[in-house]
Amino acid sequence: MSNKLKTIISIVLSGAMLFSSSMTVSVNAVDTKEVLSDNELNDYIEEYIDTEKTPGLALTVVNENDVSFKNWGFDNISDQIPTTETTHFELASVSKAFTALSVLLLQEEGKLSINDSVSDYLPWFNVKWNGENYDLKIWHLLNHTSGIPEEKTFSKIKSGTDDKLKEETARLAVNLNLNFEPGTDFEYCNLGYDILAYLTEIVAEKPFEEYVTTEIFQPIGMNDSGYDIPTAQGYQKCFGQIIEYNAPRFKGSQGDGYVITTTSDMSLWIKAQLGNMELPEKLKNAIEKSHHIYEDNQYIKCGEMEDGTERFYANGWIMSEDKGLLTHSGGNPNFTTMLFVDYDRNIGVFAASNIQATTPLMAADCVYDMMSGKELIRKSVITDPTDIIASTVAIAFLILLIVILILTITQKKRLSKKSVSARKEKVKLTIKLIIFTLLLAVMISLPYLVGYNYMMAAVWMPYSVLTALIIVDIDLIMLIISSIRRYIVMSQNK
Repeated sequence: MSNKLKTIISIVLSGAMLFSSSMTVSVNAVDTKEVLSDNELNDYIEEYIDTEKTPGLALTVVNENDVSFKNWGFDNISDQIPTTETTHFELASVSKAFTALSVLLLQEEGKLSINDSVSDYLPWFNVKWNGENYDLKIWHLLNHTSGIPEEKTFSKIKSGTDDKLKEETARLAVNLNLNFEPGTDFEYCNLGYDILAYLTEIVAEKPFEEYVTTEIFQPIGMNDSGYDIPTAQGYQKCFGQIIEYNAPRFKGSQGDGYVITTTSDMSLWIKAQLGNMELPEKLKNAIEKSHHIYEDNQYIKCGEMEDGTERFYANGWIMSEDKGLLTHSGGNPNFTTMLFVDYDRNIGVFAASNIQATTPLMAADCVYDMMSGKELIRKSVITDPTDIIASTVAIAFLILLIVILILTITQKKRLSKKSVSARKEKVKLTIKLIIFTLLLAVMISLPYLVGYNYMMAAVWMPYSVLTALIIVDIDLIMLIISSIRRYIVMSQNK
């Protein structure tokens, strides 16, 4: 992707914009099995799978207590393990609703209020607005209205599995200058949810993942879910193909995107959101409160539909204006997910893949439309061109590198046959060196210039991107060497 960070944010937000037919008019939902067995739907999804080279896709549909599953492809291609409703996927940003719910559960327990200051529980926490310390509230983080800059913080989150990374990640916000006064604007920020996860850990006095497991997963019956459990084999696009890829773990980012679960367990999560199961009173109350915003100053628009209908973000959900429709999408290095929860129709749809692709987004979107009683609309397959562009650049510059090497090897022989003014050659050499050196500096700095670093490029982008960057850098180095060598040879031939 041209800018991975912006694309991740775009996936999370635009995923909610894909359901163009999300009307608030009550419609009798159709049978789940009938929808998932529709031939035209399956042909369309399979076309998407082939075009996007999606290794595995899992989908669940819930209509009140009626639950159906549909699976395509493989959990692991080399071992020929098929995708099933028990295949484990990372939820990516769909995880944020679990983090938010843990905070609201602590509120139900009387251990905090979302109107409290973050610093009430993390005394070292401090951010700045207009050069002054600002009293950031918990709800600012829940609703992505904190002003914490995403592009300045996301690249600083370290990979690893050490528990100390939770606090280390949360501390990335200390003394940060905010992009806007909290509560006045919206900016999607993963770090905000990592801070919430660590705050939960401190207030609950137990590991964050343990609190989510005992207070959320187990009461709902999501016994096949967790944070540090094996997943399906992940894949990444590379030079037009897909390869196995095991992305590094980010212990400090558990709050923003690392719930690991199955479509079977997600069907239970959907039923819990719809109120279609018996739950402990505090969990039931917390879920209900997670679907609403109670204060006007917390109600910040995060986008809108093509028809102008506004969308709002709160508590890990993107909400319709009447709060009857909840949704979220997610993208991690190895996984993509999409979730719909529709109160008005009492239905829900969840889809996941073990690669970065738009396939789950479009599959869930189409199934949601059909569950709403609408006709399937086949849309153009949306595919990310990053791998194709990077592969083309890499191949072109590899050919150029071969040409440069041949010219460098034969340089002395060719120059011996020419009579060139040393003075003119020196001027040309100087100009070439300046141009090539500047270009090399730009290329080496490119990941940082767009808010990334090389680790992020390696983790979040196809390998073809990093390969292209390296080949272009080598080309420029060889051009510099060739130019210097040319001058030396010309000097010797004077």
